[in-house]
This record gives sequence, C-alpha cells and structure tokens, in this order.
Amino acid sequence: MDFLTFEDREQDLPALMLLAVSLYRVSPGSRLHIPARDLGERALDWLSRQPNVVLHRDLWAEDTFWNIKPYLLEQMLARGLPRITWLDADLMLTADPAPFFHGLSDDTVLVAQEGFRSRFAGTGGRTISIGRRIARELGYSVNSCVVSVTARHTGLLDRWKSFLRSDLYQTADRRFIVGDQDVLGGLLGSEEFGQVPVAALRTGRDIAHDMLPGDFGFFQRVATLTNGEPRFVHAQGRKTWRYAPGSADAKSLQSQLSLHRHWAKTLRADLPADQTAWLAQDGPLSRLMARLFPRRPSLRGLPLGLIGSTLNLAYILRNKLRRNPTFHVGQTPSGGSPASPI
Repeated sequence: MDFLTFEDREQDLPALMLLAVSLYRVSPGSRLHIPARDLGERALDWLSRQPNVVLHRDLWAEDTFWNIKPYLLEQMLARGLPRITWLDADLMLTADPAPFFHGLSDDTVLVAQEGFRSRFAGTGGRTISIGRRIARELGYSVNSCVVSVTARHTGLLDRWKSFLRSDLYQTADRRFIVGDQDVLGGLLGSEEFGQVPVAALRTGRDIAHDMLPGDFGFFQRVATLTNGEPRFVHAQGRKTWRYAPGSADAKSLQSQLSLHRHWAKTLRADLPADQTAWLAQDGPLSRLMARLFPRRPSLRGLPLGLIGSTLNLAYILRNKLRRNPTFHVGQTPSGGSPASPI
C-alpha cells in the first residue's frame, strides 16, 4: 500500500515521525511518500533513514498548505501507482489498515467521517454552498485526513483543485465551507460525482478524532472493549507535542487524556530522545488512568469521553429548538438552476 503525507514545519516534526514509525510498525510493507523539497535538514536526515519512507524532491503543489492534497495526489497517480492514500501528518496508526482496502474497487473513494457535529452535519449543505445540485446525502461530513483515490478519480481531483482556486471558495457559506474537506464532501454529494462509490472510516470506531471531547465519546470508548481500538488516531485539535512542559496547555485535561499522546507513548523508543519530552508530561489523573487501563488507551480518556457525551446530548436537545436548514436530493443553489461549472 502506498500512502502520502506532507509536513514541513519544524515544530510538527514529532507528529510526522510518529506517523512514519506507527505505519512501519503495523504495516512494514507499506510505503509513506513525502515531498522533500521544503523539508529541513534535521527532518531529511531522520526520514532518509526510515525503511518505509520515500522522499520526493520533485513533488510540489501550486496552492497553499491547506489546499495541497488534490495536487499531490494527482502527481502520485501520474507516476503509475494503482492507488494512493493521503494521510494527514497528525495521524497515527494503531493496527494494520489493510482491512479497509481489501475488496475496495478502483471506482471507490475512501474518506474519513468527521467527528460529532450537532449542527450543519452531512454533505447537502456543502453541495449547495459550492453551487451544485444535490444528487445524494452521504449522511456524514467528510474529513479529508484520509483520502484514498485511483486514476479513475482524476476528474474529481481536478474539480476539487479548481474550486479551491475559485473566488466562490472565498465567499462560500462558512457554516458549511470552512476548508478543503468541506469542498470534497460537497462534490461527492453533487450530481457530477454522485455516482462515485464512497467508503468511509467510521468515526469513533475506525478513526478517533482527538479534538473536541464529544468526538470520541464515552460509549464509543467503552465499545472498544468489543470492537478493538480505532486503527487511526487523529490529533485534529490539540497538538500536544508543541506544549512546553508545565504550561497550562500541557496540564489541561484534554492534553493529559489525549488519545494521540497515550498512543504516542507506546512508540517512544522509536523516536529520537530529544523529541520525547512532551510524552513525560503526565499529571496524577493521567498516571492513574494509565495504571487502570494499561493496554486500553481509549479507556484512559473515559472522563473526557463522559464530558463529551454529556455535551453532545445537550447540543442535540438545544438544536431541536432551533430551525436547522434541511436539504434534499435534487435541490439546487437558492432553489434555482445549478451554478455553472467552475
């Protein structure tokens, strides 16, 4: 399997290292492709010694950091790879991802589901916001931390790029279009790409987003006793490796019980010694939960999950009193004709 990521910020080198070593540990035959043109010498030196990393000095993107995914995916497909899978650099893998790719047809796009969002979830509002008619509602918001495509998806990648370069992207309804993943979700729900098969990593089961407390709630954590740990862990919110020892951020409940950080501790021996200080910032509660659940990182965050599930319930009850927009198949922007293609 071939995976692709990008990260050139020095402060986020620990995350990139963790992605590389976690992928090698669970899937040693996989390759992690990384654009190397803008990497610092320290990163290049370490990455060049990893057996599963392939550095590319000729990979580049025309757009900004946040919008580079379709550019780099297209370039990798042009090199003859049958399938390439984007992974955000703040992901870790806890088990072999191969089961998600077994039986995946060449026509199928694999994405991740977004975590819990009580309002404006789904793809309908995003399809309308990019000026397209709705062909289907996926029933979840797309998170582009994982995007797996083949050569059959070049049209989708081209359209994704063109929208990210358009003026409409800058002026779109910010309830629905905040970043590149919202555009991708909108396109997958549109008439143009509504027939493209889509598979998704299920939030809370296949992938855990370490962002808001409710993104990986109490009952999802308890369910890992039978379902196993999520195979993907996404440090979507707090970047605990950035926090100075003893800082308020490092001491916060979300940092202390961060699922990403607790899984990272299992890989400490694979990281350079000067990149591990943040893994030792354990307070009393973090140490207690680690003792109670030595082999269950997800259960160490049960207090955080309980807070999140309680907040989720409150959000749901509150939103029942609000008028949330609803969208249906066939709906067009402003109820009129579809916008012209970008």
